[in-house]
Amino acid sequence: NSAYNLRAALGAESFAHAWDTALKWGQDMAYDVAMEAALNGITTIRIARGGAVTIGSGPNMKMLNAALREPPPQSR
Repeated sequence: NSAYNLRAALGAESFAHAWDTALKWGQDMAYDVAMEAALNGITTIRIARGGAVTIGSGPNMKMLNAALREPPPQSR
């Protein structure tokens, strides 16, 4: 709560600006990670009872669809 109070306080414009910048940076990074996983694929390891293991890789379509629902970052 104290961070939100400071963000809204008079004279704390630089803190609010830094907060917004950090939030945008985090959102941009999340978008980049989602697109990376979606386009370049992920490795999936499945272990079944009895020790059978399968390893697969390929694009993560759920991640791609989630990334495409959000607009891409406009500027870096």
